[in-house]
Amino acid sequence: MISPFTGGEVILIKKPREHDFRGSKFDIVHHYYQCVDTGETFTDTRLDELNLNQVYNHYREKEGIPFPDEISAYRKQYDLPATKMSQILGFGVNMYARYESGEIPNVSNGRMINICKDADVFKTYFLQSTSQQFVDKEKESILKKIEKAVELKRERLDFEFEKYAALGNTQRGIYTGFVAPNLNKARAMVVYFARLCQPFTTKMNKLLFYADFLNYKRTGYSISGMTYQAIPRGPVPQRYDGLYGNVSDIVERKDEFFPNDVAGERLTTKQEFNVSLFNEEELKTLEAIADRFKMTPTKDIVSISHNEPAWLENEKTRNLISYKYAFDLKALN
Repeated sequence: MISPFTGGEVILIKKPREHDFRGSKFDIVHHYYQCVDTGETFTDTRLDELNLNQVYNHYREKEGIPFPDEISAYRKQYDLPATKMSQILGFGVNMYARYESGEIPNVSNGRMINICKDADVFKTYFLQSTSQQFVDKEKESILKKIEKAVELKRERLDFEFEKYAALGNTQRGIYTGFVAPNLNKARAMVVYFARLCQPFTTKMNKLLFYADFLNYKRTGYSISGMTYQAIPRGPVPQRYDGLYGNVSDIVERKDEFFPNDVAGERLTTKQEFNVSLFNEEELKTLEAIADRFKMTPTKDIVSISHNEPAWLENEKTRNLISYKYAFDLKALN
């Protein structure tokens, strides 16, 4: 980045700042550039988006408003178009689609959308409140789709239990990087690093930590939604044993011995990495982590992680690590 004022050097500044949004105040880490020559400050599109994402995420969390991916997932479980969801919920014809695209609902609409999360609740709402809006044939078609979602509910509950066993915290917030914990993405991240780095499990824990926290530093969102904890060996996924137990079908764990006879497990795989699960920014982040740490020995990446405020300020009490520490990462830009 060069200064738009002089074409000279700029510095990136990060400062705590209180932002107002819809009558509420939120503390975020505000990012901006400062021209070295003139002292004038400015932002670009990327920093504006990062700052706003922090505000919007805290607002959604405070008011219980679902995130765009949740709004989309609620609709898709019923195989209904966005216009039909708008009609059922009493929104303007294009509102549901706009909410899926990132527009933030007001509190009342956000709470209405939450009705759609549970298929049984949505079925009751549809039958009691809105079904009279539709002719019999259309009502029957919608009800059939909702009832199919009710039947699939048990399967989803089983997966939620499996996800909890593997990832721990399943509620999105500052400890998940404002991303719903995603077991499929977490598994794919393990595959990615196992293919490229063949790391020991201790190193894998650090690779996952740096990937999620670097992506949050860049975008305001983690990749996997995993929660991390500070332990003596550095930051690790909160339930890393559960995670590695859940990848036993795609990753091989080989016992090896270090020269000092300390045992370790090396992770390898021949599984193909599922690129389609990740967006462009997430893929860039994974690549950056692999480039930075592929040749870094386990003991060195442990030492590097011990210099991170995320570990230093949480290790003594083994706290969970807030993603706010992403903005203080020392090993990565």
